Amino acid sequence: MSDRVCFPCTLCCAFFGVPELAKPAGMPCPHRVEAGCGIHSDRPQSCRNFECFWLMDDSFPEDLRPDLCGVVVSFNEDHDSVVIHVDPDRPDALSGEAGTQWIEALMTTFDPVFVVCGDDRMMIRRSPLDPSGQA
Repeated sequence: MSDRVCFPCTLCCAFFGVPELAKPAGMPCPHRVEAGCGIHSDRPQSCRNFECFWLMDDSFPEDLRPDLCGVVVSFNEDHDSVVIHVDPDRPDALSGEAGTQWIEALMTTFDPVFVVCGDDRMMIRRSPLDPSGQA
């Protein structure tokens, strides 16, 4: 269990739908303010239920906080793989050191890893081993 908090990050608020607010996925939340969420203490249950990987695990360094690195990592709906949501305003976010750190960390446990950036979608798979056991 992590002791981390969302503030000041609100990057997830741009990606996910919030049924209680009739906010569709991919649209910014009208309650995002410069210092975080304007309704954080009264936020809907779907917002309360969401935790990105950075928030869940203290072992991820501070520079992987979503608003700093430009990506939000979450489980997919079935929790059998993960999705890296890339900020469409920072489409090169995965090409830097933070992106490399996320992909390497996730690929050790998950296969596949999905990447979403705006309307673009991609799936990353582990390389299959050749018969000699080499990648």
